[in-house]
Amino acid sequence: MSYQNLVSRVVINAVSKTAGATASGIIDTFVPGCGQARWLTLDVMASTADVVSNKPTVLKLQEGETTDATSMANISGFVGGTDFTIPNANTAATAVLQNSYKFNVDCRARKRYLQVVYSPQTTQVITAIANLAMSGGSPTTAAKANAMTLAEG
Repeated sequence: MSYQNLVSRVVINAVSKTAGATASGIIDTFVPGCGQARWLTLDVMASTADVVSNKPTVLKLQEGETTDATSMANISGFVGGTDFTIPNANTAATAVLQNSYKFNVDCRARKRYLQVVYSPQTTQVITAIANLAMSGGSPTTAAKANAMTLAEG
């Protein structure tokens, strides 16, 4: 495998969860042939909610040395309601900012496995995409971006 600047992974693949259910996904920050990722940008997206107060009850990142979800520990700075305010939910499908949450993580100070956890207050479809950066700078080709197409501007 050749060196890649950016590796994208689907962490949660458009799953519908009812009120109080949990959507979660584990991210392996080690990329074979490249090593440990330096940076992670994680995008968590949810469909519109019934009312603005239906923001997630749980929105957080955890870390661990194994993929066993029970061994994961919360990461300070990345726990909604404790370290940051979870904003009210968007209810309009045409809203400029849908229910989208972004985490930028310095992986150099983290354990190998990260887990995102999301619990909605109403039925929502949740998706999460991780972009692992292996070095500084952005990828210069589609192959290095691990994508079919790379558009720049």
